[in-house]
Amino acid sequence: MKIETLLGTNERRVHLDSIFSPDSLPHFEVLDRGKIDTSRVAEGVYLKQTVTITSWDSGSWTLPTVNRAGKSLQPTTIEVSYTSPWDPKQPYHDIKGIIPVKDPGRSTWWWYVVGIVVLIALFMLFFPPGKKKEETTIDSGAYKKALQQLEKLQKENLASTNVKQYYTELINIFRAYLKGAKGIQSFSKTTDDLSIQLQSLKMSQTGYNNLVQTLRLSDLVKFAQYKPDSSANSEAFNVIKESITAIEQHAV
Repeated sequence: MKIETLLGTNERRVHLDSIFSPDSLPHFEVLDRGKIDTSRVAEGVYLKQTVTITSWDSGSWTLPTVNRAGKSLQPTTIEVSYTSPWDPKQPYHDIKGIIPVKDPGRSTWWWYVVGIVVLIALFMLFFPPGKKKEETTIDSGAYKKALQQLEKLQKENLASTNVKQYYTELINIFRAYLKGAKGIQSFSKTTDDLSIQLQSLKMSQTGYNNLVQTLRLSDLVKFAQYKPDSSANSEAFNVIKESITAIEQHAV
């Protein structure tokens, strides 16, 4: 809607608010009021303002007249109708309130993935895949090699010069014999583990006990800096040699 008026030269002192006075319109709502534009014409000053209105009441409505200097402008008729197509016979749909929506819940599928990964990791930790068994080849000459190495060790007289080296080589000769003659992976076993495996060789109880004591004596010398006397060194040599011979002969 546009409100326009013209002021003569003798009417310039009229306050603008008295011209654009309507602040409300029946059946209409004012959405926006534009700025008042002023321009000079031959007759005087020309004023113009654009007012944006809307209406929710259908029908034919007449805007009230605007008075200026005791003169009334012509009334304006506006037709308010609904946009087509529209069927007035259709049921009326009122504005509904807020409809609560069911919470779909947080997505937890990825927690299952994490749980499965953790379970697999724990399974691999506690039940690692079995290591490939080392191929063992029985050496028919293992017994002869062992006796030769024992004889050489005895001639070197390491027991009196380097007792730790003496026991290291003595036990290594015995372990090498077990691996070559019986296929026992003795080098990867501790003394306690090896003692358990030696029970399957059907040694005499006395021979088995002496052998285990000698193995433990070797650990004391190598790891605890224990220094046995010469008689203990000779006894350890004899126990290892007799054990090798007893195992070779399958003595009970």
